[in-house]
Amino acid sequence: MELFRVYTVRENYQDRDSVVVDWFCENRKAPVAALELMVENLVDLTAVEKTEAQTRLNQLLTSGETDELAQYIRATTGFEVKRTRIDIPLPDGRKVPDFSGKSASMEGEYFHIHENSEYNLSIPITGFVDLSEPPNTFSVA
Repeated sequence: MELFRVYTVRENYQDRDSVVVDWFCENRKAPVAALELMVENLVDLTAVEKTEAQTRLNQLLTSGETDELAQYIRATTGFEVKRTRIDIPLPDGRKVPDFSGKSASMEGEYFHIHENSEYNLSIPITGFVDLSEPPNTFSVA
């Protein structure tokens, strides 16, 4: 199983030279994969931690979903979609990356592209741009 962080770099957005729009699956209908296959320390996690890990893993995109999104974004905006592979299984389910902007320390804007009338991708995808960083700085690491 390969899962990806998927993002677009957008130029000249709200007084910033560049921002990163992270794309994630919002409300996946079925788990992307069994949690046992994606997290090594599953037995050490509480029920709440397991739920949080599954939620965050479900937000990541598969290779096919990334390809679908890239084609859609190129066709509708002209932007290039980039991807970074997330190493699965993760050693610690408490450290599943969150690119959805749902962290308490993040402030930003959402792009609910799955609500567009021409949207035809297989899963509901939303973009998030973190505006909590000062203007003219960004990180894609």
